[in-house]
Amino acid sequence: MNLRARRVLTLAVGTLLLLFLGLIYAYSVLMAPLKAQFCWSVSGMTLIFAISIVAFTIGNLLAGKIESAVGVRPVYLLGAALLLAGFVGSSLVDGPSALAVVYLTYGVLASLGIGLVYNVVIPVVTSWFLDACGMAQGVSLMGFGMGGFLLGPVATQLYTVLDWRVAFVGVGVVFSALTVACSLILREPTSDELAKLPAAVPAQSIEEADAAPVRDCGVAQMVGDRTFRLLYVFLFMLGSVGMGITGIGKELPASLGADALGAAFVIGFVNVGNGLGRLVAGTLLDRLGRGRTMVGVGLLSMVGTILLVLSLLGESTALMTVACLVAGLAWGAAVVCMPFVTRTEWGMANMASNMAVVNTYSIFGAVLGSWGAGLLAERLGSFIPVLVIMAFMGAAGTLVALALAKSSR
Repeated sequence: MNLRARRVLTLAVGTLLLLFLGLIYAYSVLMAPLKAQFCWSVSGMTLIFAISIVAFTIGNLLAGKIESAVGVRPVYLLGAALLLAGFVGSSLVDGPSALAVVYLTYGVLASLGIGLVYNVVIPVVTSWFLDACGMAQGVSLMGFGMGGFLLGPVATQLYTVLDWRVAFVGVGVVFSALTVACSLILREPTSDELAKLPAAVPAQSIEEADAAPVRDCGVAQMVGDRTFRLLYVFLFMLGSVGMGITGIGKELPASLGADALGAAFVIGFVNVGNGLGRLVAGTLLDRLGRGRTMVGVGLLSMVGTILLVLSLLGESTALMTVACLVAGLAWGAAVVCMPFVTRTEWGMANMASNMAVVNTYSIFGAVLGSWGAGLLAERLGSFIPVLVIMAFMGAAGTLVALALAKSSR
């Protein structure tokens, strides 16, 4: 197979695998029959998502360590095994302990598996596209972001013909089998192939064409950089907003009277935006650089949450759909900034480990954004104050992006 075909195949397969694993973002749809059967609270549901994001992030960290020690193939296989165990285990829950067991099975095991696979797919895809890493990362991450929108309604329809327990087993089998199959194709280029690939673009942006070549930094050197600290805060602010909206999930449109399928459709536009935002931002990062792109992302996050507030005040499902799309665009765009800055700022050699450390912002963002938002909304009896706080976080993220735009190596 020639290099061009191999690059296209790697990007296509990586995107397909991440699309299926992106079902993690449709957790409120996936867990809907369990919530109804076991009468779980909003805060209980949002804690599922918070735990899953924490486990996903830990999976990212472990992937870098395992890959360094034994290569990428064992990471795929371990991820597939955890996915199967997590979904099958969730299918067996019952009684008062059901929520606690789901925290362990879906929240920890399945999400840990997704995190492992995610953090080998992105570096593998990037390694084939050093000349256009923003584009390649945007396309593959678009698959991950769109997974919730495309598969959420499928899950809703599936529950009309299958018991949710059978559906969970089926998802576990299909996802684990797909992961194993894709692992046979997704690999890093050999040294000979790497020498023939288009060269990486060393500059961070058009304005920085004379910047020093990209360094290959380890974790310790990376965390000492001011750029790392600013990036971490930026991702925490905007990630908390995105995960908070996703964590509340179907409850937002349901509060306006939407039925199960309608609620899944409306909140699914967060995932549509999430996917499109990753693709668009990946392209903009390559062309405009991180400064202008990230400032725009922060402003978009603020606008999205303000529109959500207005949709609740005006009781408009149509406006909420638009707001979900805008908020999702901002979240997806922020996420793709993470691998782009990691690769262009600290090099390719330790990208998996470095990206995993940067991605630990998700732990704090999930706890504050998802579980915290659900708990606060439950206590106040309204989603509006929570969304107002999120708007201020979007504004704060914009200010951090301005500082990051001025940051130099």
